[in-house]
Amino acid sequence: MQNQQQDFTILDNNSTAEEFFHPHGHGKRVIAISVNDTQNSDAVVEWALANIVDKDSDLVVLLNVRLNNRIADFGALSGYPDNSIGFDKDVERSQAIVKKYGVKMRQDGYNVKGYSLIGEPGQEIVNKTIQLNADHLVVGTRSLSGLKKIFLGSVSEYCSKHCKCAITIVKTH
Repeated sequence: MQNQQQDFTILDNNSTAEEFFHPHGHGKRVIAISVNDTQNSDAVVEWALANIVDKDSDLVVLLNVRLNNRIADFGALSGYPDNSIGFDKDVERSQAIVKKYGVKMRQDGYNVKGYSLIGEPGQEIVNKTIQLNADHLVVGTRSLSGLKKIFLGSVSEYCSKHCKCAITIVKTH
C-alpha cells in the first residue's frame, strides 16, 4: 500500500491534460469528481463510482480546490507578513484529501488522477473541466440555508451554470 500512495501524483492549477493523455487518444471518458473533507464527499464519490464511472474505460479526475488565503491577503495590506506556514498546511490538507480518494480508487482498479487547486472553487472546477475536456462533472451540495448561500455562494450552482460538460449534482442530505 505504501508504494501505491507514493505513486499517486497530485497535480496543480498549471497542469494540463497533455500530462496524462496519450498522443493518439485515450478512448476514455474523463469523469471529474469534486472532493473535499466532508462526509458528503464520501457519498458523492461512492455515488459517482456506482452510477457513472466505468471502471474499465473511464479516467477519473479528482478535484479539490482550496481558497486563496484571504487572511494572508488582508495581512499583506496592513503590513503584516504572509503566513506561509498556514499556506503550507492548506496545501498538505488539500493534497491529503485528493490522495485519500485517489489511492483507494487506484487500489480498487480505477484509472485516476488528482488535482489540488487554489482559487475560487466554482471557477477553478469549471476551468479545469474545460482544460481537461471532461465529459462529466460530479459535485455534491452542502444544503446551505438561504443566508449562508448568499454570502458563501454555491459551488454546485456555479458549476451548473458555467460547465461545458454534463454535470450531476449529488444531494446527500
